[in-house]
This record gives sequence, C-alpha cells and structure tokens, in this order.
Amino acid sequence: MRLYLLLVFSLMTTSCANYISKMYTELDGPQRRQVEQQRRANADSKFDQYRRSRRSADAPQDRRSLTSTTRANVQPQVKRQYSKTVSPRVTASNFYDNRNDGSLWAGDGNENYLFTKNKWKRNGDIILVNVQTRLKNEITMELKRAFPPIPKLGATPNKEGEQQAGQQQAAAEGAGDDEDKSADSKIHDKISGVIVEEISRDHLLVRGQKNVLFKNRKHLIELQALISRKDINEDDTVNSTKFLESSVTVLR
Repeated sequence: MRLYLLLVFSLMTTSCANYISKMYTELDGPQRRQVEQQRRANADSKFDQYRRSRRSADAPQDRRSLTSTTRANVQPQVKRQYSKTVSPRVTASNFYDNRNDGSLWAGDGNENYLFTKNKWKRNGDIILVNVQTRLKNEITMELKRAFPPIPKLGATPNKEGEQQAGQQQAAAEGAGDDEDKSADSKIHDKISGVIVEEISRDHLLVRGQKNVLFKNRKHLIELQALISRKDINEDDTVNSTKFLESSVTVLR
C-alpha cells in the first residue's frame, strides 16, 4: 500500500512539474519574441517615409507570363543608346574649384582628406548616443506608459494632494521656461548604437539597446534614430538633440 501511494505521489509531482515548466516555456519563449518583433516592426514603420521608394519598373518581371495577346510591345531590359554622345566644349571656368567637398582644406568632409576626420560611416559601425534631457524625458514617459502605477484597493482620491501636485507642476513649468538652454544640452547617459541602414547618402538609421532602472527594476529599452552624417562628432558620438526622428520602445 505504501509503495502504491508513493508511486501515485511521484506521478502527480512529476506531472505538475512538467505542466509548470511547459507554462513557463510558452510564456517566456515564442510569445516574448513575437511581442518584441511586433514592437520593433511598429518602430521601423516610422522611418518608412525616409526610405527610397523603389520603382516598379526596376523590379524583375516574370517573362513567362508575357504573350503577344496580353502585351503587344515589351520594352527591352537593356536600354541601348544609338546616338553618338558629344561631350560639351571645355572652357576655362571648368577648371575652377569653388566647392568645399573633396578639398584638402574642407573641415567637414565625408571622406579621408589631408586635413579632415573621417565621418563616412557604414552599416555595422558603432555610434555612441549622448542622452540629453529631452531624450531622457521621452524614455521616462515610455516607461511610465508601459508600467503604470498600480492603484491601491479602497484608496480614496485626495483632492488636496491633487491640488498641490498641480501647483508644483505649474511652478516647475514656469521655472523650466526661465532656465538656461544649457540644461537641455546636459548629457545624462550614453547608449551604444549600431548603424543598421543607410537611408540615403547623407542620412543613417541608428539602433541601440540599453538596460535602465525604473521603479527598482531593470527594463530593456530600444532606441532608433534618424541622424545626419554631418552631425557625427569626431569621437564617433552624436547628441540626441541632433536627431531628425527618433522612437523609444520598451522591449521588456
């Protein structure tokens, strides 16, 4: 009898452990990845308007579906130029270089020149983002939106506390208007980012992640920003006030 009870108890314990393990796997596995992918896709859609639109004519066409009944004339894949090109006559004004790009004396060149720093970044290069006051406030707002405070059961609203909070907020806004602009340029933290896409010749898309503490818990946030090449400093850093567009996503 004891052996039978021991066998039944062991089977119940094993089945409960397997069930709990399966629940944790389902909650922490594909569901979390799916949520992170969905949030990242929503953040990526914000920068679609800056990407180059591909022409439908450049897309490869299936030639097997083309017949004389569906289309009488088909443009050739290779554009041939039968007219002879004539180069324009060179004058003395063509030999004057009045531009700054590609010059030995240009201070903000994109390539390596004699007296310039290299600012030409490509996919995979690391950029440090200087988190300034405005970006810090945006991150805090996203964390508050993702993890709102839990109201206590049976708590009555305190009107006096709300009035004091409103007065303090109005005073803070008035003091913020009188503060110097140097407070906005203060660097609070740094986020290591990677160039994930070249939107155009002069604009890059940077993505970075960082663990931050909020309500005594560690949370992972993701930052995406559209920056200009000219705003990258010589030490491979960029200030958050130079962002053209940015988005902050709380992953977990």
